[in-house]
Amino acid sequence: MKKKLFIFIVLLSCLFGNAQSKNEVTILYLLPFHLNESVNHSSFRNSTEINQVRQFEMMGFWLGTKMALQEYESTDKRINVIVRDAVRDVKALNGILEDTVLMENANIIIGPFYGSLFPMAAEFAKERNITIVNPFSSRFDFVVNNPYVYKLTPPFSSRPETIAEIFLSQPNEYNIILWVDSVMTPDLQAYKSYFKEHQIPFKEVRTLILPQNSTKKNLIIAFFDQPTRVIHSVHTLTNNDPENNENIVVVPIKWLSIPELKEDFFKLPQLYFFTNYFIDENSSAVKQFQSDYIFNYEAPAELAAFSYQGYDITRYFIDLYFVDFNPDEVQFQPLSYKFQWRQILNGGFENIKTRFIQVKNLELEEVD
Repeated sequence: MKKKLFIFIVLLSCLFGNAQSKNEVTILYLLPFHLNESVNHSSFRNSTEINQVRQFEMMGFWLGTKMALQEYESTDKRINVIVRDAVRDVKALNGILEDTVLMENANIIIGPFYGSLFPMAAEFAKERNITIVNPFSSRFDFVVNNPYVYKLTPPFSSRPETIAEIFLSQPNEYNIILWVDSVMTPDLQAYKSYFKEHQIPFKEVRTLILPQNSTKKNLIIAFFDQPTRVIHSVHTLTNNDPENNENIVVVPIKWLSIPELKEDFFKLPQLYFFTNYFIDENSSAVKQFQSDYIFNYEAPAELAAFSYQGYDITRYFIDLYFVDFNPDEVQFQPLSYKFQWRQILNGGFENIKTRFIQVKNLELEEVD
């Protein structure tokens, strides 16, 4: 399989001609394929285990990318594609970036590779006026002083902003409870800073004890995800006042993947979580993509495998390039992302649109 993948990448790396037309774009993908490492294929028992192997971490991303590229084959747009295996080797990355023939016409770098190398690639892009896309890192420093960087992961500050917009038009109607453990996370710090700045009262607790005889609603935001504690905490939460529909509970997304949690947790009437990307299973576009993905690869598209993200990022940034980077002119609607760009002063662009999801009737529904 490695040999076939290597040959495919070499073929895609061949560029034709010199000067590019206005309907032409060249994209460099830096992906951590780990082609020099061996894989024991016989040890895999399910797709989850496959996705956790380093050689396959971004395979779903690349398969989604290929589906996006296919959609330009019958258009007047010419898409030149370069794919390189970028791991943690500084020398190897330098070898890619300093290849003048390879990089001569590059317009966009899409880099879902390891964050330790991103500053080097970003500096290269800045020096040559090349747009560079950072799909999954939450690091803000990548965007500072570099107007060519697009950071797709929303900042943690977007979460309390969303909470305030949806629930806190009258903050005094709520007992705001930050349910924490001993770790000060960036997520928790963002909430505390936001509430203090906006003079919104809140209480920080490690043990959940809901106020008694209070006329206020309880807005409970949890910040821990260790399975043992989560299971114990859910028992506390569901047994505290099972008939109270006024409790709003916001939990980390990891809680939803803990198999020991029972149905009574998922039936909490106002249960929410934040995520960076989300798909609407009822969307006709999503259903079509799922069908096409299975037809092409005989495997299901998965958010966890980055199938949708590879498709969305490729389609969106190619279209953005062809409208001179005016997001208002992009007609493509991503399947898993929503983009709302904020440009940092003297820096790049950060997506500030987080996805806020409610578990409702045992289904997931986005709150807009």
